[in-house]
Amino acid sequence: MSSLIVIMMPGPDLVLITGLVLNGSLRVATAAALGMITAGAVQAGLGAAGLAALLAASPELFAAFRWAGALVLLGWAVLALRRFSRPAGSEGAAAGTVPEAGAVPAGAAAVTAAGPSERQAFVQGLLCTGSNPKVGIFLMAFLPQFVPVGMTPEAGVPLLAACYLALGLIWLLTWMRLVHRLARHLRSPRTLRIADGLTAVVFGVFAVRLALGG
Repeated sequence: MSSLIVIMMPGPDLVLITGLVLNGSLRVATAAALGMITAGAVQAGLGAAGLAALLAASPELFAAFRWAGALVLLGWAVLALRRFSRPAGSEGAAAGTVPEAGAVPAGAAAVTAAGPSERQAFVQGLLCTGSNPKVGIFLMAFLPQFVPVGMTPEAGVPLLAACYLALGLIWLLTWMRLVHRLARHLRSPRTLRIADGLTAVVFGVFAVRLALGG
């Protein structure tokens, strides 16, 4: 139950996935989700190898990782803000026109066409999760509490990490399906601009929090 609560908490990963579903496709969003899980697996592996303990014991090194992650998030916030700031006319939607039933709005089609490829989305997911050094430290501090009695931490923690990441992937896939079902009602130029504005705010806030160590 504790793992599910942690996994389902909103954060940059969920914001990125939502934006990719609205602006791209399920395949693109799935590639990003796989990138996030890959980053989580790498962080868990490095944590088990002792890097998490090293970061926790070295404030300077941890701060450098935090600032690098904050810059990545801030960069995405700026990109989202630029999309939000585009004039409405640049999205190609003619004023006063009503799209035909079942048609994708012109603004949404333009954004979708310019969206990232699956490879780019995978890298985005990899950076989104991998740029936060707190992920590995959290896993190494959180998971050992739940190692079954009679199992060594060396065997129990990797098993729990695999279960945790599997639950994370299931949650992301479930969220993607939900957003995809609602996408036909959300893919209007106005809604996409609002989503970009919220994305800029969320990434900006998390960038500041990460930089300040919050």
